[in-house]
Amino acid sequence: MNKLLVALCASVFALGSASLLADDSSVMPISKMDTQQAKAARDAAKAQWAKMTPEQQAATKKAAAAKNRESWTAIEQVSSGIDYDATKGAKDAAASKAGPAPAKGTLNTPEAEKALKQQKGQ
Repeated sequence: MNKLLVALCASVFALGSASLLADDSSVMPISKMDTQQAKAARDAAKAQWAKMTPEQQAATKKAAAAKNRESWTAIEQVSSGIDYDATKGAKDAAASKAGPAPAKGTLNTPEAEKALKQQKGQ
């Protein structure tokens, strides 16, 4: 079901971006179209998309994605993860691990608790 939904979204996106690049002045919002006009517009967009080469289709998708990214808010840009720098993330993760790790076997042992009490002065 998810694959079908993804395929449907991708095809709608592709047809929408192809119709945007058609430079047709007869394009009107779908809300103002009747059913027959909408079906005819969809069929025309499908035909236009079918005429395009795979390189043109890829360029159309890339241009539409870039246009979409321009309209993102700051929160959408951060949450998208597109600008994530893995090397910077690794450095930040390493820096966040403060202090040396305790020696193995020294946590929750009677000796460690005695040493802790002595440090606190009890």
